Amino acid sequence: MATIIGILVLLVLLPLTLLVLYQWFLAVSSFFYRPPASHSGDRQARFLILIPAHNEEVGIASTLESLRNLNYPSLQYRILVVADRCTDGTAAVAKRWGAECFERVDGQPGKGAALAWGIQQARSARIAFEAVVIVDADTLADRDLLLAFNAELQAGRQVQQGYNYISNPWASPFTRIIAVTGVLRNGRYYAGKTALGLQGMLTGTGMCLSAGVLERRGWTAFSVGEDWEFSVELLLGGDKIYFNPMARTFAKESQSFKQASHQRLRWASGRYAVMGSKVWSLIRRGIAARSFSLFDSAVTLVAPNYSSQASLTLLCLVGSVVNSSDLVWGFSFYWAAGLLAAIAGYFLLGVFSTESPGKALAGLALVPVFLPWRLVIELLGMLGYGRRSWGRIARADDSSRHVNH
Repeated sequence: MATIIGILVLLVLLPLTLLVLYQWFLAVSSFFYRPPASHSGDRQARFLILIPAHNEEVGIASTLESLRNLNYPSLQYRILVVADRCTDGTAAVAKRWGAECFERVDGQPGKGAALAWGIQQARSARIAFEAVVIVDADTLADRDLLLAFNAELQAGRQVQQGYNYISNPWASPFTRIIAVTGVLRNGRYYAGKTALGLQGMLTGTGMCLSAGVLERRGWTAFSVGEDWEFSVELLLGGDKIYFNPMARTFAKESQSFKQASHQRLRWASGRYAVMGSKVWSLIRRGIAARSFSLFDSAVTLVAPNYSSQASLTLLCLVGSVVNSSDLVWGFSFYWAAGLLAAIAGYFLLGVFSTESPGKALAGLALVPVFLPWRLVIELLGMLGYGRRSWGRIARADDSSRHVNH
């Protein structure tokens, strides 16, 4: 029995250790990222800002207000809302705020289908654009969002993913933890990739796609994990995904486990679905093309999130206690303890990378509950639960009549 437990512990510890070391390497590399020099003479591209929305009457006004106040010439961008099968006043609010709005009443459900339809309708309406920026209806845009996307678009970055943070980081203990993981994911993991010349992945909002890419490919991802799916399709097709740390958006985060569970389960199940169908294609293409970047993207797709890494390491630590007195397997206890310390240190790096480390530290009290909750979400997602249609996520300031999943 001790041998079986020891082997299982080692089979988990080895890949986890390699992953955590790699994350630390990317985190160190992120400090060497330097934003591109600002050139006032750069040509200003014409952007179409596309907002897919399903029953977003409550929050879309704030999104549209932030987009109207962008630090970019107003004649060089247009805002288009796709009101997808809405049963509330989303379309009316969008029009009241001066946005163009196309109402979709039938067809395949889902965010991916709404995006594809919106792009097609924009072309049919002869809306001229050089790039499409996709922003969720619960997202605030940094004033320099288009300036940041434009700078890299002029440098030849045809597909970009921006830095997605949250707009309410200190609203609850839950959001404080999400603030830390958001900084780690964007400011350390993906920014480290950018510093090293590696590729990012699309994450659903704050995305910029050139008209050329859309003309050549269209939007072809319609699963629950449409952002992961389209990312892999782009990478397999030879396109590069550039993570742009300077292009920032801020999403409204759920404030409790109950509110966040449906969303996280949908995200997890979508990622596992794409992983199961696409990861080997990435690896095979990486071998054929001798591309480390494609291997790296495969690692990004399959790597467990930070909380799952901590939970798995804790399980290894508990399992290794059984063998702590065994001369052969006893070392695994110290290995697991050291790895757990490295993961805790990584989390603290995220805490001190936020704009308010003191407030972020206050979220630590929720960690003993957050870790098992997140692990259960991952396990359910792996089993296929949550692969349902795109819908609105409940938040603390919503009334129940606006909630749709």
